Amino acid sequence: MERSAQRKRVLVVLGLSLLGVWLGYEAEMVHRQLRTDSAFTSFCNVNRVVNCDVVLSSRWSEIAGVSVSLLATLFYAALSLLAVSLLFVDAPATRRRITGALVAAVGGGVAFSAYMAVVAFWILRAVCVLCTGLYLVALANFFAVWRLHRSLRVASRAEQAISFRRDLWLYAGLAVAGLVVIASVLWETSRLWREPASAEEVAQSDPRFTEWFRNLTVVDIPVDSRNSRGPADARVTIVEFSDFECTHCASLHKALKETWLRSPGQVRIVFRHFPLDSTCNPLVQSRFHPLACEAALAAECAGSQGKFWQYHDWLFDHQKNLSSELLRQFARELGLDLVAFERCMQDPSTRQRVESDVAMGIKLGVNSTPTMFLNGRTIRGALDADTLHRALLLAQASGGVR
Repeated sequence: MERSAQRKRVLVVLGLSLLGVWLGYEAEMVHRQLRTDSAFTSFCNVNRVVNCDVVLSSRWSEIAGVSVSLLATLFYAALSLLAVSLLFVDAPATRRRITGALVAAVGGGVAFSAYMAVVAFWILRAVCVLCTGLYLVALANFFAVWRLHRSLRVASRAEQAISFRRDLWLYAGLAVAGLVVIASVLWETSRLWREPASAEEVAQSDPRFTEWFRNLTVVDIPVDSRNSRGPADARVTIVEFSDFECTHCASLHKALKETWLRSPGQVRIVFRHFPLDSTCNPLVQSRFHPLACEAALAAECAGSQGKFWQYHDWLFDHQKNLSSELLRQFARELGLDLVAFERCMQDPSTRQRVESDVAMGIKLGVNSTPTMFLNGRTIRGALDADTLHRALLLAQASGGVR
């Protein structure tokens, strides 16, 4: 009877873990689509609040370049294997060790889920349905595993002593995990409390930054709909001069993408080419970035088939491995008409569009990348997402050329 009850508890753990595998897999598919397709909108992008896309494309969606959703999928797959092993193991000592490992793993999962919930709900102010499902699975699994752990009785005094010492280490580990989560949550929420919500708060909290921003040179930039995203009447327009082989441009790309997703309808981003390559930029005396001009041509050709931003994101994501072959390989993966793509690459008018961007940049005083114009204000170099947020607040309040 007791063994039957334990088996049912194991099956509950297994079921919850498999549900976690499914939710993690679905989140990973959305994350990958968001990385490769700027026009993609997931099924759980309902509105500004219920929005998986904001969470799954944020800076918190990856750890050391590996997506959190993929890690969650592998984590729950490992829990599933441990639960399955319990169904076939009879030795009490082995069952207790496996259950102890489950408790420790699930406890860590709950701690990490608590941290991610704080990030999603309090910092990003978004509810990701898939992520929330994972948080709830982690919590439910913890209680299920804990019940299973408590149901494994120890017979002899010697085994009781060993079990007690093992449990002490287990409880200590869970306590440490809890403290780490509390510290991380306090750190993240303190950042949130420090994050300004208006231009007035920016001026009060960071007067030097405010003075720097207000003293920036303001220029008039002609802007059309080419290579732009966001509404034409957005309160803030950012015109970015960039190079696909520039590492600082890749950093700015991430900050701009996060800003655009977190501020729907408020920001318009316009991309302009400024390759640091003498092949198409007379300001550069050498082929400093030898593939930059070709990459710019490829992005324009993808744009002629309605896929500029998807190709743009891919170029920055694969910046370190760019080659002529890969430029064409991704065109194939993106479903572009390859004959038209190659024809476009050789078309003089394509190069003229890139060179026209370069000429505009030189006229505006661009001499390095990235350089962006935020409502006409000239900003050289990459800003991180937090600094860019403060600049947006100031730009919204002070206006400028758009």
